[in-house]
Amino acid sequence: MSTWILRGESKNIQTNTISYQLDMYELFYINEMQPGDKVYYCDYTDIICICKVNTITMYNQIVITLDVIEQGEPLPLKFVRKLWGLKNLDIFKIEDIKVLALEKDEDDILHSYWKVPGSVEGLVKYDYLDIHLFLYSRVAEVWIGDTEKQLTKYQFFQAFRKEENLSIMNWEDFQKLREQSPFLQTTLPVESFFTEQKAPIERYRQFFIDLLFGDDSIDKRLDSFYKDPIRRLIGFGQKEIGELVHYLFPNFFCRFTNKEIVAVERLFKEASTLKNTYTIGSKIYHYQKLIHESYLLNKYLNIVGRKTELPIYYEINCFLQYIYDTHSESENDGKEVAFEEKEKKKYWIYTTQTGIDANSFFDEGMLTFNHGKLGNIRNYSSRKEIWNNYRQIYSAKKVPYVETSSLFQFCHEMEEGDYVFVKNDKEQIIGLGKVCSPYMFPKFPNSPSFRKIEWIRTGIWNVKGMLFSKKPLVNITANQNSLSYLLDIILEK
Repeated sequence: MSTWILRGESKNIQTNTISYQLDMYELFYINEMQPGDKVYYCDYTDIICICKVNTITMYNQIVITLDVIEQGEPLPLKFVRKLWGLKNLDIFKIEDIKVLALEKDEDDILHSYWKVPGSVEGLVKYDYLDIHLFLYSRVAEVWIGDTEKQLTKYQFFQAFRKEENLSIMNWEDFQKLREQSPFLQTTLPVESFFTEQKAPIERYRQFFIDLLFGDDSIDKRLDSFYKDPIRRLIGFGQKEIGELVHYLFPNFFCRFTNKEIVAVERLFKEASTLKNTYTIGSKIYHYQKLIHESYLLNKYLNIVGRKTELPIYYEINCFLQYIYDTHSESENDGKEVAFEEKEKKKYWIYTTQTGIDANSFFDEGMLTFNHGKLGNIRNYSSRKEIWNNYRQIYSAKKVPYVETSSLFQFCHEMEEGDYVFVKNDKEQIIGLGKVCSPYMFPKFPNSPSFRKIEWIRTGIWNVKGMLFSKKPLVNITANQNSLSYLLDIILEK
Protein backbone atom coordinates (compact mmCIF):
# COMPACT_ATOMS: atom_id res chain seq x y z
CA MET A 1 0.00 0.00 0.00
CA SER A 2 1.11 3.57 -0.73
CA THR A 3 0.89 6.68 1.44
CA TRP A 4 -0.27 10.10 0.27
CA ILE A 5 -0.82 13.63 1.48
CA LEU A 6 -3.90 15.28 0.03
CA ARG A 7 -4.96 18.91 0.30
CA GLY A 8 -8.67 19.63 0.57
CA GLU A 9 -10.87 21.71 2.85
CA SER A 10 -11.52 21.27 6.55
CA LYS A 11 -15.27 21.77 6.01
CA ASN A 12 -15.33 18.42 4.18
CA ILE A 13 -14.75 16.64 7.48
CA GLN A 14 -18.28 16.51 8.85
CA THR A 15 -18.55 12.76 9.33
CA ASN A 16 -16.09 9.88 9.30
CA THR A 17 -16.21 9.87 5.49
CA ILE A 18 -14.67 12.49 3.19
CA SER A 19 -15.62 12.90 -0.47
CA TYR A 20 -12.83 14.53 -2.45
CA GLN A 21 -13.05 15.65 -6.07
CA LEU A 22 -10.45 16.28 -8.78
CA ASP A 23 -10.90 17.32 -12.39
CA MET A 24 -10.15 14.63 -14.95
CA TYR A 25 -7.02 16.41 -16.15
CA GLU A 26 -5.57 15.87 -12.67
CA LEU A 27 -5.58 12.10 -13.08
CA PHE A 28 -1.77 12.05 -13.27
CA TYR A 29 -1.67 12.97 -9.56
CA ILE A 30 -3.36 9.73 -8.46
CA ASN A 31 -2.47 7.22 -11.17
CA GLU A 32 -1.05 4.78 -8.62
CA MET A 33 -3.54 5.38 -5.80
CA GLN A 34 -5.43 2.26 -4.66
CA PRO A 35 -8.26 1.53 -2.18
CA GLY A 36 -6.71 0.90 1.22
CA ASP A 37 -3.91 3.45 0.77
CA LYS A 38 -3.09 5.70 3.71
CA VAL A 39 -3.79 9.43 3.29
CA TYR A 40 -2.80 12.43 5.42
CA TYR A 41 -5.67 14.84 4.82
CA CYS A 42 -5.01 18.56 5.21
CA ASP A 43 -6.36 21.96 4.34
CA TYR A 44 -4.11 24.91 3.38
CA THR A 45 -2.79 25.32 6.93
CA ASP A 46 -2.85 22.03 8.86
CA ILE A 47 -2.77 18.27 8.58
CA ILE A 48 -6.14 17.43 10.10
CA CYS A 49 -6.57 13.67 10.09
CA ILE A 50 -5.34 10.35 8.75
CA CYS A 51 -7.61 8.47 6.35
CA LYS A 52 -7.82 5.32 4.29
CA VAL A 53 -8.87 5.36 0.64
CA ASN A 54 -12.25 3.66 0.28
CA THR A 55 -13.23 4.12 -3.39
CA ILE A 56 -11.99 5.90 -6.52
CA THR A 57 -14.55 6.56 -9.25
CA MET A 58 -14.21 8.44 -12.54
CA TYR A 59 -17.05 9.94 -14.56
CA ASN A 60 -16.65 13.56 -15.70
CA GLN A 61 -14.78 14.02 -12.41
CA ILE A 62 -12.52 11.95 -10.19
CA VAL A 63 -14.22 11.25 -6.87
CA ILE A 64 -12.19 9.77 -4.00
CA THR A 65 -13.95 8.68 -0.82
CA LEU A 66 -11.84 8.53 2.32
CA ASP A 67 -12.60 6.91 5.66
CA VAL A 68 -11.24 8.89 8.61
CA ILE A 69 -9.30 6.48 10.81
CA GLU A 70 -7.42 8.84 13.13
CA GLN A 71 -7.95 12.41 14.32
CA GLY A 72 -5.71 14.44 16.59
CA GLU A 73 -4.25 17.87 17.20
CA PRO A 74 -3.83 19.73 13.86
CA LEU A 75 -0.22 19.62 12.64
CA PRO A 76 0.71 22.99 11.04
CA LEU A 77 2.02 22.63 7.49
CA LYS A 78 4.19 25.74 7.89
CA PHE A 79 6.26 23.74 10.40
CA VAL A 80 6.04 20.35 8.70
CA ARG A 81 7.43 21.74 5.45
CA LYS A 82 10.62 22.79 7.24
CA LEU A 83 11.39 19.44 8.87
CA TRP A 84 14.42 17.62 7.54
CA GLY A 85 13.25 14.60 5.58
CA LEU A 86 9.96 16.36 4.81
CA LYS A 87 11.25 19.41 2.95
CA ASN A 88 9.95 17.67 -0.13
CA LEU A 89 6.58 19.05 1.02
CA ASP A 90 7.82 22.59 0.39
CA ILE A 91 6.80 22.03 -3.23
CA PHE A 92 3.28 21.36 -1.90
CA LYS A 93 2.81 25.13 -1.54
CA ILE A 94 2.34 25.35 -5.31
CA GLU A 95 -1.38 25.82 -5.65
CA ASP A 96 -2.06 23.40 -8.48
CA ILE A 97 -0.29 20.51 -6.71
CA LYS A 98 -2.98 18.91 -4.55
CA VAL A 99 -1.73 15.36 -3.99
CA LEU A 100 1.73 13.99 -3.25
CA ALA A 101 2.87 10.42 -2.86
CA LEU A 102 5.08 9.95 0.21
CA GLU A 103 8.10 7.70 0.55
CA LYS A 104 8.13 5.24 3.47
CA ASP A 105 10.74 7.32 5.31
CA GLU A 106 8.59 10.42 4.91
CA ASP A 107 5.55 8.55 6.19
CA ASP A 108 7.50 7.34 9.25
CA ILE A 109 8.75 10.85 10.04
CA LEU A 110 5.36 12.48 9.50
CA HIS A 111 3.55 9.87 11.58
CA SER A 112 5.98 10.31 14.48
CA TYR A 113 5.25 14.05 14.60
CA TRP A 114 1.53 13.44 14.17
CA LYS A 115 1.69 11.32 17.34
CA VAL A 116 3.82 13.85 19.26
CA PRO A 117 3.25 17.28 17.65
CA GLY A 118 4.63 19.41 20.49
CA SER A 119 8.28 19.35 19.38
CA VAL A 120 7.68 20.44 15.78
CA GLU A 121 7.71 24.21 16.33
CA GLY A 122 10.93 24.03 18.33
CA LEU A 123 12.63 21.88 15.71
CA VAL A 124 11.92 24.26 12.86
CA LYS A 125 12.85 27.40 14.81
CA TYR A 126 16.46 26.48 14.02
CA ASP A 127 15.84 24.81 10.66
CA TYR A 128 18.82 26.67 9.14
CA LEU A 129 21.02 24.24 11.09
CA ASP A 130 19.80 21.50 8.75
CA ILE A 131 21.66 22.96 5.79
CA HIS A 132 24.88 23.39 7.78
CA LEU A 133 24.63 19.78 8.98
CA PHE A 134 23.84 18.49 5.50
CA LEU A 135 26.91 20.19 4.04
CA TYR A 136 29.02 18.96 6.95
CA SER A 137 27.78 15.38 6.44
CA ARG A 138 29.59 15.31 3.10
CA VAL A 139 32.97 16.02 4.72
CA ALA A 140 32.43 14.76 8.29
CA GLU A 141 35.06 12.01 8.10
CA VAL A 142 37.74 14.60 7.37
CA TRP A 143 36.86 16.59 10.49
CA ILE A 144 36.41 13.62 12.85
CA GLY A 145 40.17 13.00 12.98
CA ASP A 146 42.17 10.37 14.87
CA THR A 147 39.58 8.55 16.96
CA GLU A 148 42.07 6.12 18.50
CA LYS A 149 43.98 8.98 20.11
CA GLN A 150 40.70 10.49 21.28
CA LEU A 151 39.58 7.17 22.77
CA THR A 152 42.77 7.03 24.84
CA LYS A 153 42.08 10.54 26.11
CA TYR A 154 38.50 9.73 27.11
CA GLN A 155 39.65 6.59 28.92
CA PHE A 156 42.20 8.65 30.86
CA PHE A 157 39.60 11.17 32.00
CA GLN A 158 37.07 8.46 32.80
CA ALA A 159 39.54 7.02 35.32
CA PHE A 160 40.73 10.47 36.45
CA ARG A 161 37.26 11.72 37.40
CA LYS A 162 36.44 8.90 39.84
CA GLU A 163 36.26 10.24 43.36
CA GLU A 164 38.07 7.25 44.82
CA ASN A 165 41.01 7.94 42.48
CA LEU A 166 41.08 11.70 43.04
CA SER A 167 41.11 11.32 46.81
CA ILE A 168 44.48 9.48 46.75
CA MET A 169 46.25 11.16 43.80
CA ASN A 170 49.78 12.45 44.24
CA TRP A 171 51.60 15.23 42.39
CA GLU A 172 52.86 12.94 39.62
CA ASP A 173 49.25 11.82 38.90
CA PHE A 174 48.12 15.41 38.41
CA GLN A 175 51.07 16.14 36.12
CA LYS A 176 49.80 13.42 33.75
CA LEU A 177 46.80 15.66 33.09
CA ARG A 178 49.02 17.93 31.02
CA GLU A 179 49.73 15.20 28.48
CA GLN A 180 46.00 15.05 27.63
CA SER A 181 45.42 18.74 26.90
CA PRO A 182 47.12 20.85 24.20
CA PHE A 183 46.00 23.98 26.07
CA LEU A 184 47.67 22.86 29.28
CA GLN A 185 50.81 22.06 27.30
CA THR A 186 51.03 25.59 25.86
CA THR A 187 50.39 27.52 29.06
CA LEU A 188 53.19 29.99 29.81
CA PRO A 189 55.68 28.48 32.29
CA VAL A 190 55.27 31.31 34.78
CA GLU A 191 51.52 30.51 35.02
CA SER A 192 51.67 26.79 34.53
CA PHE A 193 49.61 24.63 36.81
CA PHE A 194 52.29 21.95 36.38
CA THR A 195 55.59 23.84 36.71
CA GLU A 196 55.80 23.05 40.38
CA GLN A 197 53.50 22.14 43.20
CA LYS A 198 52.16 25.44 44.56
CA ALA A 199 49.81 24.15 47.29
CA PRO A 200 49.33 21.12 49.51
CA ILE A 201 48.30 18.05 47.49
CA GLU A 202 44.97 17.99 49.40
CA ARG A 203 44.05 21.28 47.74
CA TYR A 204 44.64 19.84 44.27
CA ARG A 205 42.45 16.86 45.12
CA GLN A 206 39.68 19.04 46.55
CA PHE A 207 39.95 21.37 43.54
CA PHE A 208 38.65 18.66 41.18
CA ILE A 209 36.34 16.96 43.68
CA ASP A 210 34.47 20.24 44.19
CA LEU A 211 34.19 20.76 40.43
CA LEU A 212 32.97 17.24 39.75
CA PHE A 213 30.80 16.55 42.78
CA GLY A 214 30.10 19.94 44.42
CA ASP A 215 26.64 20.98 45.61
CA ASP A 216 26.45 24.25 43.62
CA SER A 217 25.07 24.41 40.07
CA ILE A 218 27.59 23.59 37.35
CA ASP A 219 27.94 27.20 36.19
CA LYS A 220 28.83 28.33 39.72
CA ARG A 221 31.28 25.47 40.11
CA LEU A 222 32.97 26.44 36.86
CA ASP A 223 33.21 30.08 37.92
CA SER A 224 34.64 29.02 41.26
CA PHE A 225 37.12 26.76 39.47
CA TYR A 226 38.23 29.79 37.46
CA LYS A 227 38.23 32.78 39.78
CA ASP A 228 37.57 31.87 43.44
CA PRO A 229 40.71 33.14 45.26
CA ILE A 230 40.46 30.34 47.81
CA ARG A 231 39.78 27.44 45.43
CA ARG A 232 41.45 28.63 42.24
CA LEU A 233 44.78 27.14 41.19
CA ILE A 234 47.12 29.15 38.94
CA GLY A 235 47.31 27.98 35.32
CA PHE A 236 43.65 27.33 34.58
CA GLY A 237 42.17 29.98 32.27
CA GLN A 238 39.02 30.06 30.17
CA LYS A 239 40.49 27.90 27.40
CA GLU A 240 41.61 25.22 29.82
CA ILE A 241 38.27 25.16 31.61
CA GLY A 242 36.40 25.13 28.30
CA GLU A 243 38.27 21.99 27.28
CA LEU A 244 38.27 20.23 30.66
CA VAL A 245 34.51 20.61 31.12
CA HIS A 246 34.00 18.47 28.01
CA TYR A 247 36.42 15.73 29.01
CA LEU A 248 35.18 15.64 32.59
CA PHE A 249 31.49 15.68 31.52
CA PRO A 250 31.70 14.21 27.98
CA ASN A 251 28.02 13.24 27.78
CA PHE A 252 26.74 16.64 28.88
CA PHE A 253 29.03 19.36 27.50
CA CYS A 254 30.76 20.32 24.29
CA ARG A 255 34.28 21.63 24.35
CA PHE A 256 34.20 25.44 24.72
CA THR A 257 37.54 26.81 23.64
CA ASN A 258 37.69 29.96 21.52
CA LYS A 259 36.80 28.20 18.26
CA GLU A 260 33.70 26.46 19.59
CA ILE A 261 32.51 29.62 21.35
CA VAL A 262 32.84 31.66 18.16
CA ALA A 263 31.05 28.92 16.20
CA VAL A 264 28.13 28.93 18.65
CA GLU A 265 27.93 32.71 18.40
CA ARG A 266 27.80 32.47 14.60
CA LEU A 267 25.07 29.82 14.71
CA PHE A 268 22.87 31.40 17.37
CA LYS A 269 22.10 35.12 17.48
CA GLU A 270 21.00 34.66 21.13
CA ALA A 271 24.61 33.79 22.01
CA SER A 272 26.20 36.74 20.24
CA THR A 273 23.82 39.27 21.82
CA LEU A 274 24.48 38.07 25.38
CA LYS A 275 28.12 37.04 25.22
CA ASN A 276 29.48 40.13 26.98
CA THR A 277 27.22 39.66 30.02
CA TYR A 278 28.34 36.12 30.86
CA THR A 279 30.97 34.85 33.26
CA ILE A 280 32.91 31.84 31.98
CA GLY A 281 30.68 29.46 33.94
CA SER A 282 27.38 30.98 32.85
CA LYS A 283 28.62 31.29 29.25
CA ILE A 284 29.42 27.57 29.06
CA TYR A 285 26.13 26.70 30.76
CA HIS A 286 23.97 28.93 28.53
CA TYR A 287 25.77 28.05 25.30
CA GLN A 288 25.31 24.37 26.06
CA LYS A 289 21.65 25.07 26.82
CA LEU A 290 21.32 26.72 23.40
CA ILE A 291 22.76 23.63 21.75
CA HIS A 292 20.24 21.50 23.61
CA GLU A 293 17.21 23.73 22.93
CA SER A 294 18.02 24.03 19.22
CA TYR A 295 17.78 20.22 18.88
CA LEU A 296 21.27 20.30 17.37
CA LEU A 297 22.04 16.87 18.81
CA ASN A 298 18.85 15.32 17.37
CA LYS A 299 19.40 17.01 14.03
CA TYR A 300 22.99 15.80 13.92
CA LEU A 301 21.95 12.19 14.53
CA ASN A 302 19.22 12.46 11.91
CA ILE A 303 21.18 14.21 9.15
CA VAL A 304 24.84 13.29 9.72
CA GLY A 305 24.52 10.12 11.80
CA ARG A 306 27.04 8.71 14.25
CA LYS A 307 30.56 8.40 12.85
CA THR A 308 32.34 7.12 15.96
CA GLU A 309 31.67 5.28 19.21
CA LEU A 310 33.06 8.20 21.21
CA PRO A 311 30.75 10.43 23.29
CA ILE A 312 28.39 12.23 20.91
CA TYR A 313 29.61 15.67 21.96
CA TYR A 314 33.03 14.86 20.53
CA GLU A 315 31.34 14.73 17.12
CA ILE A 316 29.45 17.96 17.86
CA ASN A 317 32.83 19.54 18.70
CA CYS A 318 34.09 18.57 15.24
CA PHE A 319 30.98 20.11 13.64
CA LEU A 320 31.52 23.37 15.57
CA GLN A 321 35.15 23.51 14.43
CA TYR A 322 33.90 23.03 10.85
CA ILE A 323 31.52 26.00 11.35
CA TYR A 324 34.36 28.12 12.74
CA ASP A 325 36.75 27.33 9.88
CA THR A 326 34.32 27.46 6.96
CA HIS A 327 31.74 30.10 7.88
CA SER A 328 33.55 33.33 8.50
CA GLU A 329 31.38 36.41 8.82
CA SER A 330 32.64 37.81 5.51
CA GLU A 331 31.81 34.80 3.36
CA ASN A 332 28.15 35.59 2.74
CA ASP A 333 27.22 32.06 3.83
CA GLY A 334 28.85 30.46 0.79
CA LYS A 335 26.59 32.12 -1.76
CA GLU A 336 27.98 34.22 -4.54
CA VAL A 337 27.29 37.92 -4.79
CA ALA A 338 25.24 37.38 -7.91
CA PHE A 339 22.60 35.67 -5.80
CA GLU A 340 22.12 38.47 -3.28
CA GLU A 341 19.24 39.67 -5.42
CA LYS A 342 17.55 36.29 -5.61
CA GLU A 343 14.18 37.75 -4.58
CA LYS A 344 14.17 39.87 -7.78
CA LYS A 345 14.54 36.90 -10.11
CA LYS A 346 12.55 33.71 -10.49
CA TYR A 347 13.99 30.25 -9.89
CA TRP A 348 12.85 27.19 -11.81
CA ILE A 349 13.40 23.45 -11.86
CA TYR A 350 13.54 22.09 -15.41
CA THR A 351 13.43 18.30 -15.83
CA THR A 352 15.22 16.84 -18.84
CA GLN A 353 13.85 14.04 -20.97
CA THR A 354 14.75 10.46 -20.07
CA GLY A 355 18.06 9.24 -21.47
CA ILE A 356 19.37 12.64 -22.52
CA ASP A 357 23.13 12.96 -23.06
CA ALA A 358 24.25 15.51 -20.45
CA ASN A 359 27.43 16.50 -22.32
CA SER A 360 25.66 17.45 -25.54
CA PHE A 361 22.90 19.12 -23.52
CA PHE A 362 25.40 21.43 -21.83
CA ASP A 363 27.31 22.05 -25.07
CA GLU A 364 24.15 23.23 -26.83
CA GLY A 365 23.39 25.73 -24.03
CA MET A 366 19.63 25.59 -24.58
CA LEU A 367 16.48 24.65 -22.73
CA THR A 368 13.94 23.16 -25.10
CA PHE A 369 10.22 22.38 -25.10
CA ASN A 370 8.34 20.45 -27.77
CA HIS A 371 5.33 22.43 -28.95
CA GLY A 372 4.09 19.83 -31.43
CA LYS A 373 1.43 21.24 -33.76
CA LEU A 374 0.54 24.07 -31.40
CA GLY A 375 3.01 26.38 -33.12
CA ASN A 376 4.32 29.58 -31.60
CA ILE A 377 3.14 29.70 -27.97
CA ARG A 378 3.28 33.51 -28.01
CA ASN A 379 0.01 33.29 -29.97
CA TYR A 380 -1.84 31.94 -26.90
CA SER A 381 -2.80 34.28 -24.08
CA SER A 382 -3.81 31.67 -21.49
CA ARG A 383 -3.42 28.01 -20.56
CA LYS A 384 -7.09 27.43 -21.31
CA GLU A 385 -6.62 28.73 -24.84
CA ILE A 386 -3.77 26.25 -25.37
CA TRP A 387 -5.91 23.38 -24.04
CA ASN A 388 -8.84 24.23 -26.32
CA ASN A 389 -6.58 24.51 -29.38
CA TYR A 390 -4.89 21.22 -28.51
CA ARG A 391 -8.29 19.47 -28.51
CA GLN A 392 -9.14 20.92 -31.93
CA ILE A 393 -5.73 20.34 -33.55
CA TYR A 394 -5.38 16.74 -32.35
CA SER A 395 -9.11 15.88 -32.13
CA ALA A 396 -8.19 14.73 -28.63
CA LYS A 397 -10.46 13.85 -25.70
CA LYS A 398 -7.52 13.87 -23.29
CA VAL A 399 -5.27 16.91 -23.04
CA PRO A 400 -1.72 16.69 -21.58
CA TYR A 401 -2.50 19.51 -19.14
CA VAL A 402 0.79 19.29 -17.28
CA GLU A 403 3.02 19.51 -20.37
CA THR A 404 1.00 22.23 -22.07
CA SER A 405 0.80 24.31 -18.87
CA SER A 406 4.58 24.06 -18.53
CA LEU A 407 4.94 25.12 -22.16
CA PHE A 408 2.85 28.23 -21.41
CA GLN A 409 5.11 29.03 -18.42
CA PHE A 410 8.21 28.48 -20.53
CA CYS A 411 6.98 31.09 -23.01
CA HIS A 412 5.06 33.64 -20.92
CA GLU A 413 6.32 33.42 -17.32
CA MET A 414 10.02 32.58 -17.56
CA GLU A 415 12.13 35.69 -18.19
CA GLU A 416 15.66 36.61 -19.15
CA GLY A 417 17.78 36.70 -15.99
CA ASP A 418 15.83 33.92 -14.26
CA TYR A 419 17.79 31.00 -12.82
CA VAL A 420 17.15 27.36 -13.71
CA PHE A 421 18.10 24.18 -11.87
CA VAL A 422 18.25 21.29 -14.34
CA LYS A 423 17.08 17.94 -12.93
CA ASN A 424 17.35 14.55 -14.63
CA ASP A 425 15.04 11.54 -14.28
CA LYS A 426 17.31 10.03 -11.58
CA GLU A 427 16.43 12.79 -9.11
CA GLN A 428 19.77 14.50 -9.56
CA ILE A 429 20.48 18.16 -10.22
CA ILE A 430 22.99 18.28 -13.07
CA GLY A 431 23.26 22.01 -13.66
CA LEU A 432 22.40 25.55 -12.67
CA GLY A 433 22.11 28.21 -15.32
CA LYS A 434 20.86 31.69 -16.08
CA VAL A 435 18.31 32.33 -18.83
CA CYS A 436 19.89 34.66 -21.40
CA SER A 437 17.31 34.86 -24.19
CA PRO A 438 13.58 35.40 -24.66
CA TYR A 439 11.30 32.54 -25.74
CA MET A 440 12.39 31.56 -29.25
CA PHE A 441 10.27 29.77 -31.85
CA PRO A 442 12.37 27.69 -34.25
CA LYS A 443 12.72 28.32 -37.96
CA PHE A 444 12.99 24.64 -38.81
CA PRO A 445 10.04 22.21 -38.88
CA ASN A 446 9.68 19.76 -35.98
CA SER A 447 12.31 21.60 -33.91
CA PRO A 448 11.37 22.51 -30.32
CA SER A 449 10.89 25.97 -28.87
CA PHE A 450 13.92 27.03 -26.89
CA ARG A 451 15.66 29.53 -24.65
CA LYS A 452 19.40 30.06 -24.46
CA ILE A 453 21.05 29.48 -21.10
CA GLU A 454 24.40 30.41 -19.59
CA TRP A 455 25.75 27.70 -17.30
CA ILE A 456 26.87 28.69 -13.81
CA ARG A 457 27.52 25.20 -12.39
CA THR A 458 27.42 21.72 -13.85
CA GLY A 459 27.92 18.45 -12.01
CA ILE A 460 25.84 15.88 -10.15
CA TRP A 461 24.01 16.64 -6.91
CA ASN A 462 21.70 13.98 -5.50
CA VAL A 463 18.36 15.39 -4.33
CA LYS A 464 16.34 12.19 -4.01
CA GLY A 465 13.57 12.65 -1.46
CA MET A 466 14.09 16.42 -1.31
CA LEU A 467 12.28 17.66 -4.41
CA PHE A 468 9.16 16.34 -6.04
CA SER A 469 7.12 17.29 -9.05
CA LYS A 470 5.77 15.49 -12.08
CA LYS A 471 5.78 18.79 -13.95
CA PRO A 472 8.66 19.30 -16.41
CA LEU A 473 8.93 22.95 -15.32
CA VAL A 474 8.25 24.25 -11.79
CA ASN A 475 8.64 27.77 -10.43
CA ILE A 476 10.18 27.36 -6.96
CA THR A 477 10.87 31.05 -6.24
CA ALA A 478 8.44 31.09 -3.31
CA ASN A 479 9.65 27.75 -1.95
CA GLN A 480 12.41 29.09 0.26
CA ASN A 481 13.37 25.75 1.84
CA SER A 482 13.91 24.04 -1.50
CA LEU A 483 15.64 27.09 -2.95
CA SER A 484 18.02 27.54 -0.01
CA TYR A 485 18.78 23.82 -0.01
CA LEU A 486 19.70 23.83 -3.71
CA LEU A 487 21.74 27.03 -3.57
CA ASP A 488 23.70 25.79 -0.56
CA ILE A 489 24.72 22.46 -2.07
CA ILE A 490 25.40 23.77 -5.57
CA LEU A 491 27.14 27.04 -4.70
CA GLU A 492 29.14 25.54 -1.82
CA LYS A 493 32.73 26.78 -1.99
